[in-house]
Amino acid sequence: MSNINTGTEIAHALVKSSVWGTATQAGAGHGIELTGQTLGHTIESIADNSLGRPHLTGADKGNTKVEGALESHARYADLLGLALVAGSSPAPSASGTITYTHTITPADSVDGMYATFIEKRKSYTLESELKPGGFTLYGEAGRAMSLRLAVTGFDLVEDSSVNTTSTFASVTIPDTANRLLFADSVVRMNVASGAALGSGDVIYPNRIEFSYKRSLRGLYTGQYTVTRGQVTTDRIDEPVNAGSAIVTLRLNFPSNSDALLLTDFKADVAKKIDIVFTGRQIESGLNRKFSIEIPDARLTSVTVFDSSRGRLIQSAQFTAAIPVAPPSGMSGIATPWRIKVTNTNSASYLA
Repeated sequence: MSNINTGTEIAHALVKSSVWGTATQAGAGHGIELTGQTLGHTIESIADNSLGRPHLTGADKGNTKVEGALESHARYADLLGLALVAGSSPAPSASGTITYTHTITPADSVDGMYATFIEKRKSYTLESELKPGGFTLYGEAGRAMSLRLAVTGFDLVEDSSVNTTSTFASVTIPDTANRLLFADSVVRMNVASGAALGSGDVIYPNRIEFSYKRSLRGLYTGQYTVTRGQVTTDRIDEPVNAGSAIVTLRLNFPSNSDALLLTDFKADVAKKIDIVFTGRQIESGLNRKFSIEIPDARLTSVTVFDSSRGRLIQSAQFTAAIPVAPPSGMSGIATPWRIKVTNTNSASYLA
């Protein structure tokens, strides 16, 4: 019974890879901390349903499917998964001696953007080549922010010779602290055509949820097969664009005092919004920072409802589009959203 696996003893890593279906070995700096993962591994069963058989007499293995999500606390340092979904994360700019600012934006294509995921257990590892297809950053007042990565996988391997319990000994985690806390956030909003966002534009939601979901699809083309013993099964090729990406921002407010959002919703007034988290100091005058800028946010629903005869609670949902021109205060933005992160990592997350 000594090899019983528990959640307090497993560890994880995520490392960018370069060939779909071929694992990359994780090492120093590739460790990640998860709060959970829901990778599901199914293999289709192809029944032999020939006529003249009152009962099935056999079945063969068919297509393999791996999909699910990786859940974690959002951190200022752990950004590989988010960058893979976005597709663009160039080399950061130096903001100080050991401080760097990264800019992450959604690229038109994420071809070639995938990673090897490893879960180290007591006596073995689980390994999967994953294509992140979406992320959700969410949290509420008084809590730490969470990050969910939606992923599609090539396979789930339990006997890898690339990432083993021995090789995993070299894996380290860049930063085990410095989470994004809701209390460290400031949310601002005004009309897209107005002046740059300022202190007079601060709003006070008590829950934030920002999600970006790509429409990706992989096919069983016969190119990728895996043989175990005498059984050969198909794997999907790399998922690629199959439709438009969807951007959603949900803000919940603990109270309601006017009809402004409802009025703007009906008039389809374009908004600009930023959400800024400011963390601990890195060096004099420079703190960790994580910001989301949305230059053209459109309300898609506004709800005001009773909360057990107490305060009226308000919820607003937005979508986002590419702006016709960058709004004031968001110079150079040409995508539905832009994330800027200040931390101590001196290299691109996609290098």
